[in-house]
Amino acid sequence: MPFSAEPDEIIVRGERVRIRANQIILWVSLSLKHVLEPNPAATPFPVILDTGHTHFFALNERHLTEWANLRLDALLTRSAVRDRGQRIPLRLANVWVHPNQRGSRDQLAERPPHQLQVRKGIAVYPESDFPRLPILGLRAIAENELVLKVNGRKREATLRTPSWWWPFG
Repeated sequence: MPFSAEPDEIIVRGERVRIRANQIILWVSLSLKHVLEPNPAATPFPVILDTGHTHFFALNERHLTEWANLRLDALLTRSAVRDRGQRIPLRLANVWVHPNQRGSRDQLAERPPHQLQVRKGIAVYPESDFPRLPILGLRAIAENELVLKVNGRKREATLRTPSWWWPFG
């Protein structure tokens, strides 16, 4: 997927969302932990691939309800982490990464999404300005044994499974 040196915008459920320069955007959907198949009716939403984020996945309550179309009380609490002086619950959910069309950030491919293992849960922050966009962190990449390749000259990133059979980018 390409990433730009310039700020950009995308539309998510009718909302104009700013993408900052040099942000790698992936598209995901969420499901309840006991649901082992992706929801074909789920609308994927953008997340920032952030190797500086040391957890699996983080979003705020507004993203959960408005973008992922899930209720907070439908996700069981597994544990919690401390961040910025707050106790942030880790909720049980499945994260599905949707492949994009090669060379396009916003056009999704006609292939099924890939389920990420997030055994420790996803961080759901109270409704606020953090995170500005949901975040997929380095732990999700490492613990799912994914391969991330960033080509700075071409300004593109590729995320794939180690077997090459399911490329994200």
